[in-house]
Amino acid sequence: MTSAYLVIESETDLALLRKLLPAALASDLVFYATKGRSSVYSAAGTLLSDRARPVAILVDAHTQDPDEIQEKISLANTILLPATPLNVSFKVLQAVPTIASILTEDPTTQELLTTQIDLSAVIDRLTSTQIHTLQQHPLIQQLIEFLSGLTRQIA
Repeated sequence: MTSAYLVIESETDLALLRKLLPAALASDLVFYATKGRSSVYSAAGTLLSDRARPVAILVDAHTQDPDEIQEKISLANTILLPATPLNVSFKVLQAVPTIASILTEDPTTQELLTTQIDLSAVIDRLTSTQIHTLQQHPLIQQLIEFLSGLTRQIA
């Protein structure tokens, strides 16, 4: 049974999040990669209204300015709220500055980034130790917390 949807901007972001989310959470999650930010919000709105399932939306902030990030989250909430049925939750998360920048949090992963041209190759080569380290990133923790809360509500 689908417990929730995770809507992201690209296939690369999808591959990274599949690696970083615990299997217990990812197993009932539908990953939905779009072709950019405007497509993310359109897809999320459609999923919320048509499927009546919770949606996590994760997009690149392309900035480190906290005020600008908060403004983007507020705008996204304003856009999505009318499409959201009662008792269906959604969460908008901004990756600062990008989802791929999570990889720079681990020194060994950062080293891989300097030797590999293809980001997909870096994602494929992540070790369990690197994955565990990257799972501690605040953005991943927020996503895990939101999805875990949904699992508790359904159970």
